[in-house]
Amino acid sequence: MNLWLVKLIVFLALTASPVRAAALVTPDPLITPAEVVAIQMTSLKHNDLDEPDFGIRQTWAFAHPQNRRLTGPLPRFAMMLKGPAFSQLLNHRAHQIRPAETNPAGQHASGAAWRKFDVLVETVQGEVLYLSWVVQKVVGGPLQDCWMTVGVSAPRLVGQSG
Repeated sequence: MNLWLVKLIVFLALTASPVRAAALVTPDPLITPAEVVAIQMTSLKHNDLDEPDFGIRQTWAFAHPQNRRLTGPLPRFAMMLKGPAFSQLLNHRAHQIRPAETNPAGQHASGAAWRKFDVLVETVQGEVLYLSWVVQKVVGGPLQDCWMTVGVSAPRLVGQSG
C-alpha cells in the first residue's frame, strides 16, 4: 500500500467523528507507534457512536499477537474492556497521549523494538485516569514490522501511586 494512502487512512480514522465500521484500520508497517495508540484511544472514545463495540473491535485489531494470547479471543477481550478495570475508557470524554520511553530493536528479549506512552483519560464522570500503553514491533509472520499493543496498565486516578 502506498505511504500516502496509509497516512490518509490513519488521518481519517483519527479525525472522523463518528467512527464508522467501514473505517476499520488494520495494522500496517507504515503506521507509527503513536498513531497505533491514537487509533485505539480514539476508537475507544467513540466505541458505540456508529455501531455497538466498534471501538473495541478496532482496538483488538491492533492487539499484538502475544497480547491476544493473554487476553483471549475478541469476546473475552471485550468482556475485559467492559469490566471494572477498563470500562471507563469506553466512550470517555478526552485523552492525551505522550511519548514516555523507547527501546530500540535488539534490546528486548524478543528482539523487537517497543515504545511506551503515558495516556491521560478524562472519564465521562470528569475523573482523570493515567495508563501506561506499550506498543511493540511484531517480529515474523503476516504482521511483520507492524506496531501493535503489547500491554496496557490498569487505569488509576491521577495522583494515586500505583
